[in-house]
Amino acid sequence: MYRALLVDDCPRNREYLRTLLEQYGNGVAVMSEAGDIEAAEAALGTDSPDIVFLDVEMPGGSGFDLLRKMGTWSFDVVFTTAFDHYAIQAIRFSALDYLLKPVQPDELASALQRFKERRGNTSMQEAVQERFISNLAQADEQGLKLTLTRGDRCYSVGPAEISHCVADGNYTELYKADGSRFISARTLKDYEEMLRPWGFVRVHRSALVNRAKVARMTNGHVTLESGLDIEVSRRRWEEARKELGV
Repeated sequence: MYRALLVDDCPRNREYLRTLLEQYGNGVAVMSEAGDIEAAEAALGTDSPDIVFLDVEMPGGSGFDLLRKMGTWSFDVVFTTAFDHYAIQAIRFSALDYLLKPVQPDELASALQRFKERRGNTSMQEAVQERFISNLAQADEQGLKLTLTRGDRCYSVGPAEISHCVADGNYTELYKADGSRFISARTLKDYEEMLRPWGFVRVHRSALVNRAKVARMTNGHVTLESGLDIEVSRRRWEEARKELGV
């Protein structure tokens, strides 16, 4: 049984999430709750949770403030938040999980599955946490870096270094211009939403390209500067041509 701590200043939100976990937790049980950062610190000191569902904005300090203060932490974190663009981007780029309020049962189940898959990889968790703190320190989202993994190593990769992304079921393959590849558990749709501000364009249901890495667009394909051809779907051709400007 995994031990969960709920941190949210709204009792109704905590009650709702507790109920969802009772129904869909599948081995995750709520052991304690906190309504602010001070109470959360106390609970962390006494209850040793495996996973913390952490609200971002609360009176007296944010969930981010708590993690900055800790530096590294032994538990998994799933942020629960209303939509805030920069906060969501910092979380996404750092390969951490979040749930938008009101939390949906299927999204909770997916987050719990990812938590269980990550559990036990301590060295990877510390690297992800360090990169998250680094992303939080950026003045704006243009300074964010993606946290990507290969084998048992973790890398910080700027969006400008990525040439294209390819869907592989519910996973995504991300390629740098030098051909090196990373595999992420996030979907291509997730990366489309994340990387659009950096000039990434969806050219096919299974492909996303970096506009800055495109050399030309001919005969149903875009050709990257590396010489690689990527198919453009017929229905996306005109829109992609306008967005890519080639």
